[in-house]
Amino acid sequence: MKTKRIRIGLVLVTALSLLVIATTVPVGAQPVPSATVSIDSITLAPQTSATIPIMITEAPENASAALINLTYDPTVVQIMAVVNVSGFDYFNYTLVDGKVRMIGTQNGAANLQPPITFAEVTVKAIGNPGECTPLNLEGYVVQGHGTIYPEHEFINGSVCIVQGVPAYNTFGMIALIGLLAMVLAVAVKRR
Repeated sequence: MKTKRIRIGLVLVTALSLLVIATTVPVGAQPVPSATVSIDSITLAPQTSATIPIMITEAPENASAALINLTYDPTVVQIMAVVNVSGFDYFNYTLVDGKVRMIGTQNGAANLQPPITFAEVTVKAIGNPGECTPLNLEGYVVQGHGTIYPEHEFINGSVCIVQGVPAYNTFGMIALIGLLAMVLAVAVKRR
């Protein structure tokens, strides 16, 4: 009889424990707010420039601030300009050999709604054909109510230098067209 009471007590304690666990552990994992920061990959001919946007997307709330660092190989590309196109009230950047540190904040009541073009970075290819540099991003984005998004996804880009296509001047184009016309005339005459 005593062992029966012990068994019933153990069953009740186990059932009660399972009930407490089931009511305190969420059934499905709640999504963690996150923001995605990305920059594209491009190819450039030597000594040419291009502008690449840095984007903030996938943020579930409006952004009130962002601090983003971009690192690159300064022997392959040179940063020519960093332009605030995001609409942040305050935007500043610091350019140190191989790193651009950018910060944007909203001082007013209205925060920015993603997708946000955070900045446009103009790069110039100063390396040799075949050289590449990663464009690595790091930093954080602040939610509208002042807390940092707990998760960030950074989609890095790159710049690769390719051999440029030789440009023909006007004389070269006229000579090429003339040569093709002569070859065509000879081919027609032989028929």
